Amino acid sequence: MTDGFTFADYAGLLDACADAGYEFVTVRDYLSAEELPERFVVLRHDVDRKAENSLKMARLEAERGVESTYYFRTSTFEPTMAREVEHLGHEVGYHYEDYVKAGGDLERAHELFEDSLRWFRHVCDIDTVCMHGNPLSPHDNRDMFAAEGAPGFDEYDLLGEAYLSMDFEDVTYFSDTSRTWRDGPLKIKDHTMGEGEKTVAADTTAELAALLADREVSRACVLAHPNRWADSYPELVAERTKDTAVNLVKRGLNAVRTTTT
Repeated sequence: MTDGFTFADYAGLLDACADAGYEFVTVRDYLSAEELPERFVVLRHDVDRKAENSLKMARLEAERGVESTYYFRTSTFEPTMAREVEHLGHEVGYHYEDYVKAGGDLERAHELFEDSLRWFRHVCDIDTVCMHGNPLSPHDNRDMFAAEGAPGFDEYDLLGEAYLSMDFEDVTYFSDTSRTWRDGPLKIKDHTMGEGEKTVAADTTAELAALLADREVSRACVLAHPNRWADSYPELVAERTKDTAVNLVKRGLNAVRTTTT
């Protein structure tokens, strides 16, 4: 049983979107366009680990003429690979986690952010960024921009941030975090801010593909982590096992937080 997280399943999801008449736009496109298509999907990929999978996914998309956005952490940013992803027609961005690294020190976080952004820009054109959510940390990386008095994106010549700068009352957000597309308590940090009420939901990739094929939403943002998707059964089992273990830790954290509030 594949549980819907193979590259073949992902290809099916892309084909369902294309067949339903959705246009694919990057986060850069979304934030810079004067006028957006009536029906579109923003494809976003947070490269948390297994960076080689991002290249597999990027090639699969390019074969279909699909452009998407890849956010690399400093730990997964390999220049040659990032350049190839960009040359395939995709956007590359910085998956920052500097507020957590700085232990909540706002000034230090921005020093780290500036240094890493400069490094990324030596390799690729970086116009947008996206926070990395660490469920074990009490800090939320978005706070380094959302906090009162924090520097703005324009100070870094950025268009914006994938969580903070998109209109999630207009765009319906779907994420594969915790190995399900359905929102819930296991998505501890992976939630949008200021989002509208969500009227549709999907558990599996097949359900999400059917939802989009039926045009149940006009505008969507789909986050797929490349490390979660596999092109062999052993890799699929390994990733499923990792996600199961992580979800157990998240349930434990949620239980602790519930009893202390």
